[in-house]
Amino acid sequence: MTHLRFAMVFAAALCAGGCGSSDDPGASGAPGTSASSGSQGSSGSGGNGPGGTGAGGDVTTTVVINEISAKGSDWIELGNPGPGAADLSGFRLCDSDANGLCNTADALRFPAGTELDEGAYLVVLGDQAADDGPGPHTACLTGGPSSCFYATWKVSASRGETVFLISPSGQVLNELEYPMEAAADGQAWGRLPDLTGEGAVTAPTPGAANAAP
Repeated sequence: MTHLRFAMVFAAALCAGGCGSSDDPGASGAPGTSASSGSQGSSGSGGNGPGGTGAGGDVTTTVVINEISAKGSDWIELGNPGPGAADLSGFRLCDSDANGLCNTADALRFPAGTELDEGAYLVVLGDQAADDGPGPHTACLTGGPSSCFYATWKVSASRGETVFLISPSGQVLNELEYPMEAAADGQAWGRLPDLTGEGAVTAPTPGAANAAP
């Protein structure tokens, strides 16, 4: 995937998380538990380069959780509608715990230099061995992008979960709920229209624009 540039510099994972429950592309972390949870997340890129910062120094991002596959192959797709590239260095991706909040203990932390260009997609494989590390890896989905990241957790189709994208400080920047038994075998759950809409049943399209089944 030519639009995706990685620098493989790894850092230790630490997350003081606070999580909400909306699946809007620009959702903030108001219901969260961290000291920064009252800060407003944003779907804008700010004015300070990829990712950017908002007023008062709050981290913002244009990246959204775009598609989730919880049956068969376990994966999550992020997408960047833009404008501009987005820097995901130190950002974390997590599923929900028993209270519906970010499962910070097992959150995937993106390595320094992880950047997603405007219009590009990034795929995270779920249920992977912790010893393999976050990546990027080249052992990915058949028919999907040639580079991907690994998470140790997976989204439960039977009970439903929410996937959160959080800033290095634990601010919820985006989230997408996978409802209980949302999709049948051979289907996924993603934003329709692609990158901007609410969650709906989709055809599985890892690394590509979402499409109706």
